[in-house]
Amino acid sequence: DDDQSAAPPPLDEGDIALLKSYGLGPYTAPIKEIEEEIKKHQETVKELIGIKESDTGLSQPSQWDLVGDKQMMSEEAPLQVARCTKIIA
Repeated sequence: DDDQSAAPPPLDEGDIALLKSYGLGPYTAPIKEIEEEIKKHQETVKELIGIKESDTGLSQPSQWDLVGDKQMMSEEAPLQVARCTKIIA
C-alpha cells in the first residue's frame, strides 16, 4: 500500500526538456524560426505597400473592372431570391 501512495519524484529540467522535445522532428526548431522570420517580412512588406486586407474579400478599387462587370450583369439572367415559408407535404 505504501508503494501506491508514494508520489513519483518531481521532474527536473532535463526531464521537462525531454518531454517538450518528444515527437518533434530534427527540423522543427529551424522551421519555426524561419516561419517567424517570414511573418516578420510579410508584415514589413504590408507596411511598405500599404495594403490592408479586407474581411469582405474585395480587391482594391484600382483593380475593379466596372465596365466589364456591368456588361456581364446585363448579359446574364437576374438572380432570383426566395424564402420558404411553408412546406407542402
